[in-house]
This record gives sequence, C-alpha cells and structure tokens, in this order.
Amino acid sequence: PYLNSMTGLNDPGDVGTENSTKAIIQKDLDEYGSMTKTQVADSLVKQAEKALPSLEKSARLLLEALGWKKLDIKEAQAAIRKAEKKYEGDLLKVTDYCRALLVVKDFPSLLALLELARDSFGPLIRRVKLSTLKSDHKSLPGGYRDCKINLELKDHICEIQVHLWPMWTVCGVDGFRHYRHCLEYATDSFQDPHDALDGLDRKTMAELVVMAEEAVAESPLESLEWYQERFILDYFAEVGLFMRHGLDVWAEITLRQLIKLRTESPDIGPEHHETLVLYKYLEKVLRKLGKTEEADEVAEKLREAESRLSEEKKDAEESLWDSFMCGGGPTDAYDMIMDPNKQEREEEENLRREVKASKKQWRKIRHDRFQFLDTNKNKSEGATPTAEGESFQ
Repeated sequence: PYLNSMTGLNDPGDVGTENSTKAIIQKDLDEYGSMTKTQVADSLVKQAEKALPSLEKSARLLLEALGWKKLDIKEAQAAIRKAEKKYEGDLLKVTDYCRALLVVKDFPSLLALLELARDSFGPLIRRVKLSTLKSDHKSLPGGYRDCKINLELKDHICEIQVHLWPMWTVCGVDGFRHYRHCLEYATDSFQDPHDALDGLDRKTMAELVVMAEEAVAESPLESLEWYQERFILDYFAEVGLFMRHGLDVWAEITLRQLIKLRTESPDIGPEHHETLVLYKYLEKVLRKLGKTEEADEVAEKLREAESRLSEEKKDAEESLWDSFMCGGGPTDAYDMIMDPNKQEREEEENLRREVKASKKQWRKIRHDRFQFLDTNKNKSEGATPTAEGESFQ
C-alpha cells in the first residue's frame, strides 16, 4: 500500500505505454535539423559514451549498498527501431542510450534505493517511473514490472533500470527477448497463447515441431523436475504445436506430465490457475482422441475446482446485503440511501489506514536493514551534486 501511494516524477502512468507522449527528452541541438536519423542516433550514442563514466559512478553508489549492476550503450540502429515503434520516429524521446541495470532483493530494497538516489543526486533526477509496479496500473507488455530512474549527466539523459529479484529470476537475461516479441506480435491480445500459431501451414508446423524436439532434447520429459521452469515452459509451447499438427497422443502424454509437475510444485499446486489451464487442454485432447469417459472425468474435476474457488471467493467477500443485515442492520441500508458516498469515504479511510500501517512497517524495516540511509542523508545535506554528476561530496 505504501508503494502504491507513492507518486513518481514525470511518470505518465499507463498512458506512457499506449502513446508517444513523454515528459523528458534529449536536448534538441541545432545541427540535428540538417542530419539524417542515423546521424542523429550516432550523435546521441556518442553523447551516451561520454556520460557512461558518470552513470557508472551513480550506479556504483547504489550498487554497493543494494544490488548488482550491468551497464551498456544502446546501438544507433536499436535506438532508431525503438523510436519508430514507440515515439513516432522521434529519437530525442529515447532516453536509454546510456543505461544501467540494477537488481534489488525486494520491495524494501527498492524503497531504500529510491531514498538513496534522492539524497545522493536529487537535482540530477529527471524522471522516476514507478507506475508499472503499482497494483492498479498495467504491467509492461508480457507482464513485466520494473522501476526506471532517469538522470541528466554530461547534458545527456541516462537511465537506471531497477529490477526486483523475484521478477528478474522469472525473466532472466533472455526475458527481454520475450518482452520484445510481446511488443512486436501483440501477444497480450491473445486469449490462448497457442493462437500465435494461427495461419501457419502444415509444412511450417512440422518444421517447428522438429525444432521444438531439438530444444528440449537435453531434458527428457520423464526426467523433468517441478523446479525446471524453463523446460516446463518449452514443453508447454510444444503442446500447442502437437495439438495444431494433429499429434494428440504426444500432446496427452506431455500434458499429463506437466500437470504432475505443477501439482508437485510447492508454489503452484493442484488448484492453481496454471494447473487448471493444463487440465482444460487435456480435456480437449482427450475428446479429440475419442476418450470421452476420461475427458468427462477431467471436466468434472475442473467443475469441482472452479466451484471450490468460487465458494472461497464468495466467503471472502461478504455481500452488501449481509453487511446490512448482519452488521449494522437496516440502519446501514438507510444510511447508504441517505448518504450514497458513505461507502466510498469508508474505502478511502481504510486505504489511508493501510498506507499508514504499511509506511510504519517500512520504517521498522528501514531501521533494521538500512541504517546507512541516515548516515548517507547526513553526508548529503552538506553536499550538492555537480552539474556533470561527477561528485556527490
């Protein structure tokens, strides 16, 4: 709740993922007017190279206390592609030519990093984007969430990308490839991930099946363990190929093993959404194979699971009528009619209490784990970051 209550700096929220508007841009130099896009991109890359040592100092300050880092420079052609995709070709809106990647352990570490960044080089900060981390905001394409901090160093906007370790372990370094594919193919619009195979001819599908078999060859299905997430996802993708190519027996064998693995997982279990989705695919395959009795058994299992989940949700959410009759009685109903904003005010008050309690918990964690923040704050009170960002003392 405390993080959800925080406001970023120049953070466009969900709008920033849906259109080309951006509050911060690179400086528009006079000479850019007579340059080609490639020349402008090359110029911005050179500026990024000059700013990189300053960004490394900034990242190192955060790294030593809270995480680990990776720094690099975006290539000119990659910047042009990003500008065309997101900013209607405006290269000045690309703000990650010079970039650092930081990974922090958890949300308290993120809050500590934000405080450390503010106290260490606040005047150089041009944007803090928190919106994708908030529960009431959209994620990035593909489901990813992170924090971005933009600094102006050497007259160039640089970017520090802050990742949470639990998200990073799921994503991994290859996760950015998944993110790019989600953007390129609009995969978030698919109700069924296997719909991505629509329109492929049988020859192409057969070639993909062969490629899929080669991809999972080093880890046979029967020897998989529940924690081998990468191979589990590869086999799930292979199921889609089997089903679309008419290899239903292979699809059944694979799905039964995947269900077993998901059921064994301590983080997922038999009634998790992912496990139930696998059961739905299994029911389809069994019906295609003519195994009606087995398919009916799976369908009944799904109905029972969904019924239990529905009952749990119903029990957890007390109905408005129950709150009237079992809580304050008919008087509450009368109050709601006479004061229709009462419930909204009560929800706001509950939210304020939750934020207050969350902030109190953060202060306790801060005292226990991040006492160095007070030391750093005292040091920074008498220090002013230079315009070049070269020194924080």
